Amino acid sequence: MAVFPVPRTLASRLLARTSRSFTRPSPANPLLRVACNSSSNKSGNTHCGDWSDLALFYKNARNYATATKKPAGRPKAHTGRAAASTKKTTPKKKATKKPKKKAVKKPKAKKAPSKTALVKQARKTASDLRAAALLEEPKQLPSTAFSVILVEEAKKTKAFAGSASAASARYKNLSPAEREQYNHVANQNKQQNAISYKNWVQTYTPLQIKQANNARNQLTKKAKAAGKKTRYATIQDDRAVKAPRNAYTFFFADRHLSGDMSGMSVGESGKLLGREWNSLSAAEKKPYNDKAEADRARYVEECRSVYGTEPVVRKQATKAS
Repeated sequence: MAVFPVPRTLASRLLARTSRSFTRPSPANPLLRVACNSSSNKSGNTHCGDWSDLALFYKNARNYATATKKPAGRPKAHTGRAAASTKKTTPKKKATKKPKKKAVKKPKAKKAPSKTALVKQARKTASDLRAAALLEEPKQLPSTAFSVILVEEAKKTKAFAGSASAASARYKNLSPAEREQYNHVANQNKQQNAISYKNWVQTYTPLQIKQANNARNQLTKKAKAAGKKTRYATIQDDRAVKAPRNAYTFFFADRHLSGDMSGMSVGESGKLLGREWNSLSAAEKKPYNDKAEADRARYVEECRSVYGTEPVVRKQATKAS
């Protein structure tokens, strides 16, 4: 009996057409094997009944033997998983991180100062203001006859209430000779006061005296706001620069010098001159405006030379309603 390998396609056709016996293919040899009752003698005798099938079989067997390709293996069973893609994955570009903006720190809210701090600050401000006001002036001698007598009585009694009543009684009963003597002492004291006061003022610069007067004005306003009657007198300084005059003040002075306002009070003459000024034309006001302009130039020049500062002059200084 001869055994021939048969492909699966041919085996399926043989199984359908012949009753020959076939052997199952093994995993190592997937070809179907067929057994045929034939002999290899030269006589050519055979016991095969279906020669046509056998001839077809031989033909395919030879064709199969000449094939050089190896039989394909059994297809793998499908696992249900998707096949991995063979596409090359392009590397993703790294996203460039934007520089973070620096968070702007909010300024811390300043705490409200405590009451104690406010009191201390107010005291310091008042102390600085009083220091700038130059309140320590030279002591003044009594400059009137009554004040001279009052000082004498105060030295005797060492009590102001009693000395005031005693001084008042003495002053009323003075004889003409005694009154003349006390007036002479008072005049001498007045002259001495003027000399000592001027010497005290000269120890400071004109600018310091100006600043002291500004401080005194502020102290007076604060005392008035507090309901006090304290007043701080302006320091008299001959070196002080006089403020510039406007056009209306020149007009007011000229009209009073004319004598037309005689017999009138300041209020009455002021109302009359105000209406007269408003009725003047620009040409009639020009001489007074020129005087005001010249006086303003004088003020600027004196401030530069005396105080060493640039003054602030209002542009409307020459205009008046």
